[in-house]
Amino acid sequence: MMSEMEKIIEEAKAEVLPFESWEQLKGETGAAFAAFCVFRDMGFERNIRKAVEIVEVDEAVRMKRYRVWRNWAGQYRWRERAADYDKYLEKLKQAELRKTIEAQGEIHRAVTGKMLDVVKQKLDTMNPADLSQGAVTDWVQVAIRAEREAAGLIASNGKPEVKQGEFNFISDFQGL
Repeated sequence: MMSEMEKIIEEAKAEVLPFESWEQLKGETGAAFAAFCVFRDMGFERNIRKAVEIVEVDEAVRMKRYRVWRNWAGQYRWRERAADYDKYLEKLKQAELRKTIEAQGEIHRAVTGKMLDVVKQKLDTMNPADLSQGAVTDWVQVAIRAEREAAGLIASNGKPEVKQGEFNFISDFQGL
C-alpha cells in the first residue's frame, strides 16, 4: 500500500512526466491493473459493482471482490484515470473525424473543379446570342450565390452566415 508521501510523489510525477494515467501505475499490482482495465473499458456507464459482475459469477466471491476493487479504485484513482482515458479516446475520434472531413473536402474540391472545367469549356463554345435574357440573369444569380457560399459569406440556405460571437439582428429578431 502506498504511503501518503508516495502518493504525492506519484501525482507530481504524473503532472511533469509524459505518462498516460490509465497505464499501470508504479506499485499497482497486475491484479489491480487488470481490474482497473475491466472498469475502464466499460465506458461511460461504468461502476465497480457492474465491473465485478463481468468477471465473477459466484455471489459470495463477488462481494469479496467488490470490496477489494472498491479499495483499489480509491487507492489507484480509477475514476480519474478512466475519465482521462475517455478524454484520450475522444481526442482520437475527433482527430480521425477531422482527417475524414479533410479527405472528403479534397475529393469534393477535385470533383467541383472538374465540373467547373466542363462548364467553362461549354461556356467557351457557346454563342452568347443563343442565350435568352432570362437565362443570362439566372446564370449570374447562380454564379454570385455559389461564389458567396464558397467564400462563406452566406449559408447554403441563402441567409447570411453568422460567425461565432456575431448577431444577425435582422433574422434573429424579425417578427418580435
